[in-house]
Amino acid sequence: MCKRNIMPRTQRRRSPWLIHYKATAGHSPSDTLTKALALFEGETESKKPRFAIDLGCGGGKDTFELLRRGWKVLAVDSEPEIIQWVNSTASPKYHARLRTRVSFFEQLRLPKCDLINASYSLPFCPPNQFDSLWRKIVVSITTGGRFAGHLFGIRDEWSKDADKTFHTIQQIGNLLSEFEMEHFHEDEREGTTASGRRKHWHVFSIVARKT
Repeated sequence: MCKRNIMPRTQRRRSPWLIHYKATAGHSPSDTLTKALALFEGETESKKPRFAIDLGCGGGKDTFELLRRGWKVLAVDSEPEIIQWVNSTASPKYHARLRTRVSFFEQLRLPKCDLINASYSLPFCPPNQFDSLWRKIVVSITTGGRFAGHLFGIRDEWSKDADKTFHTIQQIGNLLSEFEMEHFHEDEREGTTASGRRKHWHVFSIVARKT
């Protein structure tokens, strides 16, 4: 993920994200991913494995679902220990179709792909980097490919955090001007974070096909 820390990267302590990632690793894949996969599976079967990039792969729940369904996957996260954990947890039968990369989003060079999956990860990219990252995402996805993921709305409790990015519906429409919207859901509610802390959520769930 495109997370920020005031400490130099070489001096960072063990990230609390590691606890979160491992706590959610066994959860079901994201709803946006399963919807995107169902749409792909309703199309003509590809003769070669499709290729997905899982941005902010975390504990690997979406990465492993993609692998289970026969996809080739590039799993990306900024936490080296989490990438090591994903590599060690993946079944040996998936190793030939799994690549991993430790990177912050703004440093990525994205190859062409059929799907970019970004489950609750893009909002952690700083606002001054987001437009550049999004353009790379658009260019990376081939025509007929899809974006599946989540963005945070402006009424999310974390919206006062200057290091995170939040969007209005109109702004999301502009981001997806080169896509056909296949699934769009706005969810605003009181809930909890993975660590159990109370939080007001404002989240947009998106599946969109590049036209």
